[in-house]
Amino acid sequence: MPPKFWPRLSLFFLVLSAIFLPWQTKLILSPAVSTYWEISLFVAFVPVWLSILSLIPSGLIRLENFQRLPFLWRLSAAVFFVASGLSVFISPDPLLSFYHWLLWLSAILFFIFLRQCPSSWKRILAFIFLGSLAAQAFIGLWQFFNQLSFASSYLGIAAHQAGDLGAAVIETADSRWLRAYGASDHPNIFGGLMAMASLAILYCLRFSKNLRFRFPLLAAYSLFLTALLCSFSRAAFLAFGVGLVIFIFSERAYLKARVHLAALIFFLSAAIIFLFSWQYSELIWARTQLSNRLEQTSLNERQQFNQRAFKDLQNAPWLGTGIGASTIFDREADLVKGRELLFWQYQPAHNYWLLAATESGIFGAIALLLIWFFAYKKSRHHRFLGLFAALFILTLFDHWLFSLPLGAAWVFFFFALI
Repeated sequence: MPPKFWPRLSLFFLVLSAIFLPWQTKLILSPAVSTYWEISLFVAFVPVWLSILSLIPSGLIRLENFQRLPFLWRLSAAVFFVASGLSVFISPDPLLSFYHWLLWLSAILFFIFLRQCPSSWKRILAFIFLGSLAAQAFIGLWQFFNQLSFASSYLGIAAHQAGDLGAAVIETADSRWLRAYGASDHPNIFGGLMAMASLAILYCLRFSKNLRFRFPLLAAYSLFLTALLCSFSRAAFLAFGVGLVIFIFSERAYLKARVHLAALIFFLSAAIIFLFSWQYSELIWARTQLSNRLEQTSLNERQQFNQRAFKDLQNAPWLGTGIGASTIFDREADLVKGRELLFWQYQPAHNYWLLAATESGIFGAIALLLIWFFAYKKSRHHRFLGLFAALFILTLFDHWLFSLPLGAAWVFFFFALI
C-alpha cells in the first residue's frame, strides 16, 4: 500500500466522525418505551471506531505518546473504567449498563487517539463539526419560526408540535410556543450546543490570521447566537454569558488592539439580542417568570429527580445503581413498593456530577472530576478557558452530557481539540 494510505484513511474517518457527531441518527437494536432504556447503534460511532482502528497502522498512534499523558490522568481514567465496569454487575439491567460502559470506553479511546493527531487535522475537524452544527442551527430556526418540527429517521429528528403533551413549550396567556429542538432530543441540549458553537466562533475569530474568514465567521456567529435564543434554554444562556465574560476578560489585550473587531462583535450581538427580545418580549417574560405553571412544574420535577438521585446514592454509594440504569433502578424500587409511575416520569438527576456519582459510585465520580480537572488545565494553557467554563456550567443544570449516548463523545471530542 502507498505510505500515505493509512493516514489519509484515518483523516477520512475522522472527518466523517466530526460530521455525524451532532446528529442522533441511530439503528434501534433493543426498543423500549423510554429512550433512556433502549440500546441503539448510533451512526456517529461507526466512523469513530473505524478512525480508532485506522489510526493504529497509520503510525500516528504510539505507546510512548499515551505514556506522556499525566500519570494521574491515566490513573483517573482507569479508576473510572473499573468503577463504571463494576457497576454493570450490580445493575438492574446489566446489558444496558454494559452498552453505556462501551460508549464511555469508545469516547475516551477516541480522545486518547485524537489528541495525538496533527494540529492541522484538529483544526479541520473543529470547522467540520461547527459546519455540521450550523445545519442543525438552520433546522432549529425553521422549527421555531414555523412552529413545527418535521420528523426524519435519517437525521434522528422526532416530530414536535406546540399542542403535543410533553413538548417543550413556552406558555403565555393565550398561546403555546414551541421551543427550538434542532436535531436534538430537547431544546436544552440544542441550546447547549448552540452556546458552545457561538463561543467557539469567537475563539476562531480571535486566533484566525486570515481576514478572508472574518465575514463567514461573523455570519456563523449570528446564526448560532440566534439559534441559541430560539432554544430559550436558561442554562445555555447562562453558559454562554459566563463563557463570553471569561473570553472578554482573558482576551482584553487582544480586543483593545483590535478595537474595530471587538466593536463589530459587540454591536452584532447587541442587535441580534435586541431585535429578538423586542419581537418576542412576551415569550422572554413568560420564560423568566418562575412562578407560572409550566416553570413551576419543571422546577418541581427537577427537584424531585435530584432528591431521588440523592437517595439512590445513599443506598448504593460505592458501586452506584449501574451506569446508564438509574431510571430503571428507580422504577424497580417503585415496583417493590407496589406502585409505578408513567415511563416519562423516570428521568435521571438533572446534574451531571450527581448522576455520575449515582450511577458509577463515588469513586467513579471523583475519577471523572479529575479527568475534567486536567481538561481545565489544558484549556487554560491553550487559552480556551471560556469554552471550558461554558461546558462546565451546562453540567451543573442538566444531565444530557452524561446520560445521552453521544454525550461522552461530545465532551471528549471537545477535550481533545482544545
